[in-house]
Amino acid sequence: MPFSVRRMRPRLVSDDLSALPDLLDEVLVGAGTTVWSWDAVEDRLGGINCSVAMLGYAPDEVPWTQAGWDTLIHPDDRAAAEAAFERHRRGEAERYECEYRARGADGQWRWLLERGQVATWQSPGVARRVVGTLTDIGPRKRAEHQAQALRDRLSQLAVHVPGMLYQYVEDALGNGRFVYASEGAQALFGLSPAQLVADPAALTRLIARDELARLAVTLRRSAQGLTPWRETFRVFPPGAAGPRWVLVEATPRRDPDGLGGHELTWHGYVQDVTERRALDLARAEAAAAAAASRAKTEFLSRVSHELRTPLNAVMGFAQLLEHDPREPLSEGQRRRVRLIHDAGEHLLRMIGDLLDLTRIESGHLTMEPQRVPLAMLARDCADMLAPAVDEARLALALPALDSPLTARADPGRLKQVLLNLLSNAIKYNRPGGQVEVTLSEAGGEVVLAVRDTGIGIRPEHLPRLFEPFNRLGQRSGRIPGTGIGLALTRMLVEGMDGRIAVDSVPEQGSCFRVHLPNGAAAGAGDAAAPVQVPNLPT
Repeated sequence: MPFSVRRMRPRLVSDDLSALPDLLDEVLVGAGTTVWSWDAVEDRLGGINCSVAMLGYAPDEVPWTQAGWDTLIHPDDRAAAEAAFERHRRGEAERYECEYRARGADGQWRWLLERGQVATWQSPGVARRVVGTLTDIGPRKRAEHQAQALRDRLSQLAVHVPGMLYQYVEDALGNGRFVYASEGAQALFGLSPAQLVADPAALTRLIARDELARLAVTLRRSAQGLTPWRETFRVFPPGAAGPRWVLVEATPRRDPDGLGGHELTWHGYVQDVTERRALDLARAEAAAAAAASRAKTEFLSRVSHELRTPLNAVMGFAQLLEHDPREPLSEGQRRRVRLIHDAGEHLLRMIGDLLDLTRIESGHLTMEPQRVPLAMLARDCADMLAPAVDEARLALALPALDSPLTARADPGRLKQVLLNLLSNAIKYNRPGGQVEVTLSEAGGEVVLAVRDTGIGIRPEHLPRLFEPFNRLGQRSGRIPGTGIGLALTRMLVEGMDGRIAVDSVPEQGSCFRVHLPNGAAAGAGDAAAPVQVPNLPT
């Protein structure tokens, strides 16, 4: 403070009763408070020596009048001080009280708290003598300013936090209130910080009813043990399309006696975890699906291997029966044995497809890409399927043998692809229909196309055409199959850095086009190193 208080000498009241006023002044000034009186009729202040000394002035530097004192009050605060006194004079307040700034002797503004009351009335509504106190509240104002600066800083920081920071206080009776909530409350709950502070139950009303009992138990446990509280629950913000999941984390603290009494304060943070929860669930579902896929793949692989042994035995004995010279079969018996053998071959091909499918899904199928003459490949596949073409009474058109087009692919796997496409073109065709194989180049790729005049594919089935084990409504039809062929075909094509596309018109036919890297780019006679086929989508 700018004023100095002389050291007081301890003395007994009985020593000198006349010294009591001076002693009282010293005590009050030492406490930062002075006592004054004002003769409102004569406009004369009494006992303001201590008041002016509190501001650093000498006793005669300030006139002993209210008008003289008013010259020290900050111009912006004079009207408020006058209004406070007028309310008391009119009987609207038992006493008057106001805070204002007064200029000190050093030119700095000091915050003062003035309290007063009319002690004597000249007449009704006309004050005669007014008494009061003047207190230096500079330290309190500075503390308030610092506290406000800290609150402002916290608010500025909290704006950038994607959630809500809060302080929640509960008294000894269990009544709780928010003393602070950051601006994130609006985005999180559709409630402003002011709404939460005014009505703490507004947040409770947004929480899912079936969550409240559990939250009450865990919150009470946190309060009793002063342990961190962490919970995830659903809220229904106004206007939201559905529930939102929030995560709240808070630490309780018991205020020491004498300050907060028995109050318990939680400092916490709330964040929206709806998207994170959905992602976690998706990951869990994906992990479960991957585990199921691995189990399926392992099962199919084991079953396929186990089936091949007895199936080979069945086919072997069928061949022995058909060609046994010592016990020749009749024509009817030979035809039935041949059907057994053909069915066995068909089943063996299905098992082979299953094994290939499981190898691709597990990433264990190896490709050996090299230059493959496509016209020759088409001719070899046509020769293998000639009996089926004749039986279905189809016309098969092939590219000329002198076609120079080659693809960079695995010869065996590409033959498997073309056989699958040709088999389907034959199987799903109509008697007297056509199957055509064409070759072309486009943008550095070669295109191997298989076109038929069969039953076609309905538009709604095209997106699911290459799904494993999906026969697109043909399960109960007259045409046998498992739904593996096209899925395996696509995987093999993609494993050779190619792609497959299809166009189809119901009752008119389909065209499957296989796009592969042009073999001419590798150079004559080049053969690439084996390629491990990765796990491909199914």
